[in-house]
Amino acid sequence: MSGDAPVPGGRACVIGYGSVGRLHTEVLTRLGLQVGVLDPDPARRPGPAASWWRSIEQVPDVRGIDVWVVCTPTHTHLPVVASVLARDAAARIVVEKPACRAAETTAFTDLLATRPAARVVVMNQYREAAVLSSLARLVAREAPGEPVRAVRVAFTKDRRPDVARGRFVDRDHGVFGYEWLHMLAALGHFLPAPAYDAYLHGPVDPGSLLVAPDPALLLAAAHERTTVDGVTVELFSTVAGDGAEAELPRPAWTRGYPKAIGERQRLVRVETASARFTAELEPLGGPARGQVRRDVHRITVRTSGGDRRLEVVDPLISNAWTGMLAALSAATCPPPDLRTLHRIAALLGTVWPQAAGPALVGADRAGPPSLTGRPPGRPAESVLTPRQESA
Repeated sequence: MSGDAPVPGGRACVIGYGSVGRLHTEVLTRLGLQVGVLDPDPARRPGPAASWWRSIEQVPDVRGIDVWVVCTPTHTHLPVVASVLARDAAARIVVEKPACRAAETTAFTDLLATRPAARVVVMNQYREAAVLSSLARLVAREAPGEPVRAVRVAFTKDRRPDVARGRFVDRDHGVFGYEWLHMLAALGHFLPAPAYDAYLHGPVDPGSLLVAPDPALLLAAAHERTTVDGVTVELFSTVAGDGAEAELPRPAWTRGYPKAIGERQRLVRVETASARFTAELEPLGGPARGQVRRDVHRITVRTSGGDRRLEVVDPLISNAWTGMLAALSAATCPPPDLRTLHRIAALLGTVWPQAAGPALVGADRAGPPSLTGRPPGRPAESVLTPRQESA
């Protein structure tokens, strides 16, 4: 691997050239990196001007790659990362979320322990999102001294049309494998660190969680409502849009906000005794659609004096890449934080009996459970099949 930092003029290799791989290629190119693509499908070759390889064995100079970007389906992340580290034990790698299957966190950690010179970070644009930091500052300024009473997060999108076009389906985690990790990252901005850690590692009260099973998407929606150190925590997500509402209605507080095409809606609300703060992330829905850029986010502050609306500019993915490249180039790079995957494993282990089947974590399957509750086997597929979900 090059000893220089992965900055303009550096080289990146994107593994898996689906929609997410193309998005990261675009951002990295704008940041000044030279991007090559590794994908086994010739139909996905990006063009004659770009370097393209069908396997990692074909990459001629792996130590000349400053950053590898893993954009393949979740169940392939661990073997793909292992294949990169087998050729370069000091590789710098960015892995799309989730880092691995929920049942593979120990194996993932053990792999990195055998390659102490490697640096691995997991993509999550909401972990350090400037719009959420702005929201936290507003809460402190507008409600000084008031403890947070509730944090509510809702990320929704109807992914069924994408699935019909062949996009990636997370058959290990269902709805928890898409937006839930982003939602947990958003939650971390507003819970005190000890409470957040206790929530991620704590048990799941079965009465606090509802899910909507789906024959194609495994689990199409989930709604958790619990209390953490006196703070109400409410998380809701659906990957079937309003199609899941017959079984699991959207929370009432989300219904006054416009949705974009595909039922997309990303909301974060923080409540104190005297005020309510709601961020609409990438608010592409409603009458303003076409006038609001994707890097502009709306925050509404409701106090006794009325409502105020602010706009925050935050190109989430570009800013995330700037931060990740800096982390990969710093004197020290902490190991990936896999606590959110531990939480998802606990959620799955709790709710799967409600979905008429055994615990999903670590199961090998191609689709929804059969009527007997036994998941069918999955046909063999390339570990480099490109990931097709949207970031």
